[in-house]
Amino acid sequence: MIMKKIISTFLLTSTILLNAQEKPTYPELTANTKRIDLKLPKTENEKNYKVEVRFGLEVNVSECEDPQYFTFSLQNLKYENGSPSSGYYSVAEDTPVEIFDVYNKDNCGKKEKTVKKIVSSQKISMDYNGDFTTTFFIPKNWTVEYRLWKIDGGFKTVQ
Repeated sequence: MIMKKIISTFLLTSTILLNAQEKPTYPELTANTKRIDLKLPKTENEKNYKVEVRFGLEVNVSECEDPQYFTFSLQNLKYENGSPSSGYYSVAEDTPVEIFDVYNKDNCGKKEKTVKKIVSSQKISMDYNGDFTTTFFIPKNWTVEYRLWKIDGGFKTVQ
């Protein structure tokens, strides 16, 4: 009887430990995608910070163009749970983008091309977490850009 309890306890413990060490499942990389891991440094009072994530893109533009931002369909942005401790975001590699730019007639002299980095108008807002990594699977020519927001105090009632 005691032996059965010991074996049952051992099997139950082994099963729990094996499942706890399960590796996250991520999508396979293709020739046109890449993986970016966002690991924030540990900080005191993480609850006082929020993280804003946007995607970046380098574009070739003439001197007449002044691209402001780009946009894409949010249906192409997916969030999946890769493991119990962290999920991942993915953007399909063939996601079409629309670039919003301003025509700048004052700079239309030589019409040379230059490279300019622009960020997406869509953003992801996350709680600050220095313990876990947030993973992104994005098109190869995109980047992940982020900035931190400090929260001062609680909510205020509108009068």
